[in-house]
Amino acid sequence: RIARCHLYYTALNNSSINFIGEKVGKSKDEIYSSFRQTILDIERLLVMRDNPPSPPASFDHWGSTRPSINNYNNSADETINSRQQFEKPNTILSAEDLGMLLLHIHECRNILWQSRRRFGSDVLRNVAEDLAELAGERGPVSVSQQLQIITRMARTYPFMKVVSSGIPFDMIIPGAGSS
Repeated sequence: RIARCHLYYTALNNSSINFIGEKVGKSKDEIYSSFRQTILDIERLLVMRDNPPSPPASFDHWGSTRPSINNYNNSADETINSRQQFEKPNTILSAEDLGMLLLHIHECRNILWQSRRRFGSDVLRNVAEDLAELAGERGPVSVSQQLQIITRMARTYPFMKVVSSGIPFDMIIPGAGSS
């Protein structure tokens, strides 16, 4: 009797045991949703780093006293230089952002590996190649190129597309459809 109770308790608390005919693991939709969510996190990171605005002018130059013409010109030159530095068309990620990107890519690869039966072999190979390009493993890539890779992935792979529920936004968020 104790052994049966222990088996029942173990079955209820251990998702790896198939008990009473229930499915074990995530569904195909849940797997695809997890992958899409991770790609969305990558896209958010890249969008925030793609051509960021220049930092605001320092308050040191604009104190309570009126700056001289020389100070004003130096301040303007510094602002222009910092703006040019940030507005490069080929902006690359900082070390911290690159680390975060690599963590997200690692998560995508784990989803693919753990659920490889849910993806075709061609899809696995192509997504792995896209993730390698995104990580810069095939050569240096700019943030805008990384965003283009994300766009290509969303356009190319059917599991990246979300089918509309057909529910208008007004039903979900009142006033969303009115101008």
